[in-house]
Amino acid sequence: MHKQTELNACSLLSLLFLTLSLVPCIVPVQATSDVTMTQPTEAEFSRRLAIFSLNVYQKLSLLKPGQNVVFSPFSIQTCAAMARMGADGETAAELDRGLGLVSSDAAKIAQSFHQVLAAYENSPILHIANKVFVMEGYPLREEFNQLLTKDFLSAAQSINFAQSAEAAGTINAWVEQRTNNLIKDLVPASALDANSRLVLVNAIHFKGTWEHKFPQHATQQELFHSSEGQSTKVPMMNLKKKFRYAALPELDAAALELPYADSDLSMLIVLPNSRSGLTALEEKLRGTPLSVITQSLQTTEVVVKLPKFKAEFQVELSEVFQQLGMSKLFGNSAEFNKMLQSPEQLKVSAIIHKAFIDVNEEGTEAAAATGAVVRMKRCIVSLVEPIEFHADHPFIYALLHRADLPLFWGSVVQLEGKANAAHNEL
Repeated sequence: MHKQTELNACSLLSLLFLTLSLVPCIVPVQATSDVTMTQPTEAEFSRRLAIFSLNVYQKLSLLKPGQNVVFSPFSIQTCAAMARMGADGETAAELDRGLGLVSSDAAKIAQSFHQVLAAYENSPILHIANKVFVMEGYPLREEFNQLLTKDFLSAAQSINFAQSAEAAGTINAWVEQRTNNLIKDLVPASALDANSRLVLVNAIHFKGTWEHKFPQHATQQELFHSSEGQSTKVPMMNLKKKFRYAALPELDAAALELPYADSDLSMLIVLPNSRSGLTALEEKLRGTPLSVITQSLQTTEVVVKLPKFKAEFQVELSEVFQQLGMSKLFGNSAEFNKMLQSPEQLKVSAIIHKAFIDVNEEGTEAAAATGAVVRMKRCIVSLVEPIEFHADHPFIYALLHRADLPLFWGSVVQLEGKANAAHNEL
């Protein structure tokens, strides 16, 4: 078991719960006629996921105005893509468009997710797990089961949803085990009944060490200014090091990349130049590919001020999916006829997403023990003043895999001076 300390440079957790229930009527299945794309590349997968990330972020920001947002676009997309493996007709087409999938061919979609899932299958700091719970007596179709098992690395488990309390307990126990006991009681028994047929779950747990840690003695009480003009004293971390940084005049913002030790993961922070500039930045980002920002980054000495913060976010995503053009999966005419061997009509009854983030100075015990060796450079006097990156007002951040693939996305809008945490409920 990978031992971990209580403190960590950045801990993120995300979980998505999607349940499919029996529809009381039978609807004829329509054949899909979508054109299949060529073999997708990881770069194309990343580009589309970045667009999806921004689309979801904007909807969540409107849904929870003035609140800190944190979610995993990769978790949401992965879980919904698992449902897409069993979809057909217009239901499948809406999911392809709304999720920004790389193809309309199920096998190619599955392979695009496998590239990322397989890369972190044995990672000590990033754990991604998928699971399918299916009603007893309703075996999965072989093709659907093979796609989930082989490409999504997801095992299936039979369960009796009619015994809703026991079923919820079984699902929640799996969730707790996969999230280091951070997420408890995610699935309420009331979400399950005798008509429930499948529950699809994706869980992501990340716990990593900064490549350049923030010294605890340098953390001081400093002001964080909200967009509304309110200022609160919060623990502000301080560090002067060489980082990849970019001034982004076209966005009226600046970007900073904070890498994690012994991994290809990093946190990208995009900070508006003005204290009230977050809304304008969010709008400008809609037309700016994430790769444009990451490719602008250059290594330079930066004086960094970053607040310690925690945020927990839980939301039911049905409304967001419908706003993004994916509505058929929730209706009685949903086409999920490729999931079960029996010919029952299914629809999605709930999509629950929960995410958690904790950012501070330290890291995990194991990662710290194998941290990067930093050599002292020869004394060379530099006449160049270091760049200042003071995140003392609202900003956007993303946890990125290989520079451009966003696993987590969020914003810090306000911080509480004492508890320094934000909690959003359903």
